[in-house]
Amino acid sequence: MKLDPNSRIFDRVPALFVSPFPAADAFADDAFQAFIAKTSGEQTVGQALLTQAAGQAWNHATQMMWKAKATQAGDLLGDVWGRISWINEKRDSIAGILAEVPFPLTTDPSALVGAIVNVGLDLALDAVSAVPVVGWVVGIAVGIGRAMAPVFAARAEDKNARLPIEILPWRRYSEASDQAFVRALLERDTPGADWTNAFAPPTEATPWKRAEGLDPNGTPVGHVFAPFADKKQAVAWNGGYGCLPGTFRVAGILQHRERPQPETAALRFYRDGTLIQRHGDFTQTGDFFPALQQVAGTAWQQVAAGGPDTFKIDTVALTTLWRDWFTALYTSAIEQNLGVWLLQYLAREVHGEWRLGTTAAGVWKPQAVDGTDVPLVTGGVFRHGGLATPRSRTTCLYSDYVKGSARSQAGMPTKWTREGADYIAASHADFEVSARVQCVPWPPGELLLSTYGRADDRIVIPALKAVAQLQRVRLARSLDAAYVRPEPVGDKPAYAAFRDPELRALALELRKKLLQHPSRMLVEYETAREVDPEYAAALKAAYVPTTPAQRAAALFSIRGEAATAEPLDPKVPAPPPPLPLQGGLPFEPDPRPTRASWLGPAVLGGAALLTAIGVAVGVSRHRRAHAR
Repeated sequence: MKLDPNSRIFDRVPALFVSPFPAADAFADDAFQAFIAKTSGEQTVGQALLTQAAGQAWNHATQMMWKAKATQAGDLLGDVWGRISWINEKRDSIAGILAEVPFPLTTDPSALVGAIVNVGLDLALDAVSAVPVVGWVVGIAVGIGRAMAPVFAARAEDKNARLPIEILPWRRYSEASDQAFVRALLERDTPGADWTNAFAPPTEATPWKRAEGLDPNGTPVGHVFAPFADKKQAVAWNGGYGCLPGTFRVAGILQHRERPQPETAALRFYRDGTLIQRHGDFTQTGDFFPALQQVAGTAWQQVAAGGPDTFKIDTVALTTLWRDWFTALYTSAIEQNLGVWLLQYLAREVHGEWRLGTTAAGVWKPQAVDGTDVPLVTGGVFRHGGLATPRSRTTCLYSDYVKGSARSQAGMPTKWTREGADYIAASHADFEVSARVQCVPWPPGELLLSTYGRADDRIVIPALKAVAQLQRVRLARSLDAAYVRPEPVGDKPAYAAFRDPELRALALELRKKLLQHPSRMLVEYETAREVDPEYAAALKAAYVPTTPAQRAAALFSIRGEAATAEPLDPKVPAPPPPLPLQGGLPFEPDPRPTRASWLGPAVLGGAALLTAIGVAVGVSRHRRAHAR
């Protein structure tokens, strides 16, 4: 069914998505830089401002997505709409999916969750999402605020200070780019029957190469690893959004730049007197599309929940696209001895969930006697899931004297030797070991103890397979066949899933069966008419009620008020539980234990995050109930 776009329920929905992030020129203003650098408690004004902006971006984009579905797509069921948007009579205000969330100026996750809960948006999302998403949205917002504030502004007190470079892309975050992607998704894709492009790779599946990176002024600043389309190093963009299925992550090209040399006390040496080098800072540039991440991740969970949206992606095409894309990336990096770049794109198991990538930033980079770097990531990671190799790992890269918080080098290593492609760590049997002397292993324990795999195998393909299975189950066990187009009707294209001939044939078969099935009396005729007038005419000829009043009367006389749809094919088993969200959060903190965690439970992953957010939701609902 379609709703009137002039209805009061849409009063708070913006007409056009505008990024709420401050524009780049604002951060060039000295007064603004000084303002956002001010500290308030454990947060800066800049961190709180960007966190609030991230929350508002998601709120506005979600409102616009559902307005487009309700007023243009026509496949929104009335009973679904009643559960996701309503007028709060006591407050005389809009509640649910179209509510304006009064996000406070803070990086406190519980306060942000409370703002969402107080307008009922969490309940609305739970009604249409496969798994709860509020915790993930809040986690991204806080991560953006904490991690991106340094990206936007230099230190006001020192014009010559070098910007923090842990995550800084050479082309700085542009609110215009993020805004353009979200606008296209909301205005072009959301009203239609094909969301495949939103969840497709952003580049062609061609070999990746490392090249010198340049800042906007043409100054060399590091290296980029990307699939180039030609010798001029133009990236082979293909028009896909790059949103990874089953996650809140966006895929992008990779960047790297070296770190400045640390103070002398932090330097470590080989026995020949040369420095032990560290890896510089790697950037997965897809993380710099925060608004796109949030709205696409929320949309995916609508796809994974069942209903017409489930049929708006071509799982067959996406499976092939992502398989080819990751194969090109992984093969290119291993063949060029650039495996360390892959840490940004390996699936990493943490507490039973798979996250997308980790970082080698600041990790020691051992060297062999022939001058080559000892690979941290080898092709063997795809067979056994571990970093380095048994012969290249060492429990004592070097040793340190430790006195309080002060450390100084004790044992100096020799460089690795090589036998063909195999790197061999030198023996450290002569290193002094005592209560005051500690060995530093390589690879570091926090990386070595994780299990790694292909991101397509562990995250993307399972999410696509789950939706492919759900598509078949929903056709057989629900009334979705009446609310989707297996074939084009007039100027309306078929839903994307039905590019699969087998799925299209199944839908057409079950549509015919529905015309004779008792459950046809439960079909919401108004929605079927908007989606496919021809099939709606067939339903009407089969005596399907055409108004809500007729439908209620017919159902009551046949089965009573508790009437529910019977499966069109009872032999098809019910769908399994939806997959939990994977991929982790963008801007995850450095895994080394020397750095404090900035997001508390959220960075522990989906299970811990949802537990923590669940407690916050419960507290907020309790307070809301007692406030009435």
